[in-house]
Amino acid sequence: MGSNLDRWRIEHIPGKPQVPPDRQPVVDVVASPIEPKLANAIVRRLNQVAPLEDLRHVKRVQKKCIEGGKVELYAILCIAPENSDLSGVPVDVQELISSYQLSTFITKVCKYAALSKEEWEAQCKLWPTSYHPPTYNISGISGFSEEDHQYVVKFMKLAIDLATSGNELLMLRLL
Repeated sequence: MGSNLDRWRIEHIPGKPQVPPDRQPVVDVVASPIEPKLANAIVRRLNQVAPLEDLRHVKRVQKKCIEGGKVELYAILCIAPENSDLSGVPVDVQELISSYQLSTFITKVCKYAALSKEEWEAQCKLWPTSYHPPTYNISGISGFSEEDHQYVVKFMKLAIDLATSGNELLMLRLL
C-alpha cells in the first residue's frame, strides 16, 4: 500500500487567499475622538448598541500620544452607512453622539484579520488590530503518522467510491 499512498498527499488549503499587505480589503467606519475619562462608559455602550461583529480583529479604541505626553483617544462608533451618509447611523449611536457631543469622521479599517505579521503591521497603519499567529504549520500539514495517513486515504477512497456508485445523490461532510 506504500506506493499507493505516495499518490495521495495531504495538503493545507487556506481559508482565504493571501493578499499583499498594502492591498488588503478595507471597510469604512464612523469614528470620533473621545475623552479618556469617558472612554469606558462610551465603549461599554457601543458594545451593546453597535457591536463590531464582523470586525472582531479591530480594536475599538485607538490611542495616540501627542506633544507634551498628552493622550488622544479615538473610538470606532459603528460601520459607516452606504455613501458615508451619517443619517444612516443607528439611532442608538446617534443618541450616543448627541449625549457626549462627539464629532464624527469616517475612516478605514481592514476588513479581515491579518494572517501574517506583515499584514498586521500594514493594518495597524490604518487602525490598531489584534494579531494571533497561526498555530498550525502553514507550509504544509504535519503531524500525521503513517497510520494516520493510511486512515485518511482509506476513508477518502471510501467517500469517493460511495459518491460515484449508483444513481442516488450522496452528501458527504468531512470533519
